Amino acid sequence: MYFPMSRNSYEFYNPSNSKRHTKELPKSLAGSKVRYSKDGWLLMCKSISTDFVLFNPFTMDLVVLPDLELWHGYQLVGFSCAPTSSDCVVLIIKDYDPGHVTIRTWSPGETTWTSMQVSSQFLDAKRNYVVFSNGLFYCLNLRNSLAGFDPSLRTWNVLDISPPVCPDHIDDESWYEGKFMVGYKGDVFLICTFGNAEPLVFKLDLTLRVWVKKENIGSLTIFGSINSCESRTYVHEGLLRDSIYFPKLCDNENRCVTYSFDEGRYHPRREHNVNWGTQPSSENIWIEPPENALELI
Repeated sequence: MYFPMSRNSYEFYNPSNSKRHTKELPKSLAGSKVRYSKDGWLLMCKSISTDFVLFNPFTMDLVVLPDLELWHGYQLVGFSCAPTSSDCVVLIIKDYDPGHVTIRTWSPGETTWTSMQVSSQFLDAKRNYVVFSNGLFYCLNLRNSLAGFDPSLRTWNVLDISPPVCPDHIDDESWYEGKFMVGYKGDVFLICTFGNAEPLVFKLDLTLRVWVKKENIGSLTIFGSINSCESRTYVHEGLLRDSIYFPKLCDNENRCVTYSFDEGRYHPRREHNVNWGTQPSSENIWIEPPENALELI
């Protein structure tokens, strides 16, 4: 998905056939930004607001969440599954003072947020690294510390996990800016990019309590973007396995880019009729379409 500067519309792009489809945003969402995406839904709010909505850009369904009453924003957000499921949990994490983390959750049918505060030195986050896997929300901060929140038990734990090893020639800022976290059937992967260099992939090993570096991703295809990541073992004809797709590799790129581990190189998608322009890469996300997507767009 691509959101143009006007923010009154959005565009779907299918990298397997290069087709594009444009739809108008509901007037109430004009100027809103995507904060997280999962199961074909978007968690959105306006830049100066913390009034969140869940929006399905295919069916145009909207779920307005209760007022958060936050005066100073938030650090991390995410949700476990589509709000059409009673198992859906929306997560908002914020630190109000050093050493304390406030966690708010909401589920369908609730009229208020459930709040809890825990003693924790965890938060130091600029980007939204949140993955829901095996019943837990995994959250990564700027220092590469990993924490887990169990919404059923309402427990928060900073995990004793050794951080992934950063190459000596990569500065901390570059290491931070190009990270993506994604889950697949209970596994959690961390992808790190450094300009045009080969991306690094780490798989979380909770038994050994380390991030294990992977030389490839096997039959997986990963679609990585700042506010949404998807992973598949089955992809349509025209897409590559053992590869990572990026809407753009960095802000100065203007097209979809693919890295193939099998070939050990990037594939600029020059053959595709797509130009994202110079907007920040955070304005482009991957989203899972429903089976009848073509009927809806």
